[in-house]
Amino acid sequence: MKRIYTSILILAILFTCSWASAQGAVRIESQMGADTRIPIAIPAFAALDPALSSVAAELAQVIADDLDFSGLFIVLPSTKYPPGFIRLDPDVNKLDRDAWRATKAEHLVYGNVREENNVLIGQFRLFDLFSKEQLIGQELRVKREHARLAAHRFSEEVIRQLDGTQGIGTSEICFSAGKTGSKEIYVADYDGANARQATHHNSVSIKPKMSPDGTKIAYLSWKDRYSFLYIFDRATGKSVPLSKEVGLNSAPAWAPDGSKLALTLSKDGNTEIYLRDSDGKNPVRLTRNKDGDTQPTFSPDGQKIAFISDRGGNPQVYVMDINGGNVKRLSYQGGNSYDPVWSPDGKKIAYVVEKRGDGMEIYVMDANGGNPQRLTNSHGANESPSWSPDSRHVAFMSSRNGAPELWTVTLETGQERRIRHLTMRCEGPSWGPRRR
Repeated sequence: MKRIYTSILILAILFTCSWASAQGAVRIESQMGADTRIPIAIPAFAALDPALSSVAAELAQVIADDLDFSGLFIVLPSTKYPPGFIRLDPDVNKLDRDAWRATKAEHLVYGNVREENNVLIGQFRLFDLFSKEQLIGQELRVKREHARLAAHRFSEEVIRQLDGTQGIGTSEICFSAGKTGSKEIYVADYDGANARQATHHNSVSIKPKMSPDGTKIAYLSWKDRYSFLYIFDRATGKSVPLSKEVGLNSAPAWAPDGSKLALTLSKDGNTEIYLRDSDGKNPVRLTRNKDGDTQPTFSPDGQKIAFISDRGGNPQVYVMDINGGNVKRLSYQGGNSYDPVWSPDGKKIAYVVEKRGDGMEIYVMDANGGNPQRLTNSHGANESPSWSPDSRHVAFMSSRNGAPELWTVTLETGQERRIRHLTMRCEGPSWGPRRR
């Protein structure tokens, strides 16, 4: 259960301006106007070996970034640390909890780092500074090159402990990147770190969709001259065809159990939605309509598919049962609608709305079509929304700065951020699951 503290608003008024100045941060306002984030301190971690000091500091920063990104926390800047504080002691028993409580932080993350036999060992703790009790303690062992993953894992547990829903620190995103005429599929940590190239087709490969278990990626590619759909296996590095039909092959969407994909084909003279097994077999046609149907997305229970159709005159979001029946229109906010995607918790659908003079913006509505709300305000091109595993954030492509970039927006606060650590021209994000 999320902890709501009555003192937060006062603390926000007293400290937010100076904290924002110290961090170069943007002030976050909730939809209700009151800042309900939890104040938390995350000083650079202790290192038993001075050679690990930079790694220890990086791990603390990763956790701080994860918690700040969640929209649930406000991270105490170093200018507000206890007077005379220099560094954490490797001996946790020497932690002065009273001094930290005087900073007005409500929680503190403590960590120390050591290395044994080429294995990095991080000991992380979360303290409640009101009760002075330890809430979480974890010892995580990783290879040196996976140090950030250990910090991401602990940040997920901090969020789960204080909010009830696990964080998304270990999740990944896939996307296409490259120059005009040459694009490949990439995978990175959710914050853009550790980006690595997945495909090497020397062609144009775009619109990736990561499988529910994160092991495979469906995507569109011209690697065999025409635009066909493929499945990339991340373990083997091999791609196999999903659909190589005559005409349009596009818009793959994974079923929640990963056994099937919905996709758009025009082999019968019109763009229609089909189902196929993940190996490309057993095609089943779902829509039969004289107007175009495309861009399917599954509900988390696998019983419904939302999609785009212009059967009403212009492209809008519709929903149907998994067998193609019981079709119902969902979007009525005006303009044209594209790119629907269902939230993992099943409560929302994010989509793109294009209106004359207003560009393409990301919207979200209830799964039944109610309560449509605009999330982005760049008056440019914002498209390809994709949900975080916790349904708190939506990633998308934006060209607001000229070149295509990956951005996120947090539903609760409305804060839009460019995904850090990515310097490439990036498009078509797909947010994958947490890593095990």
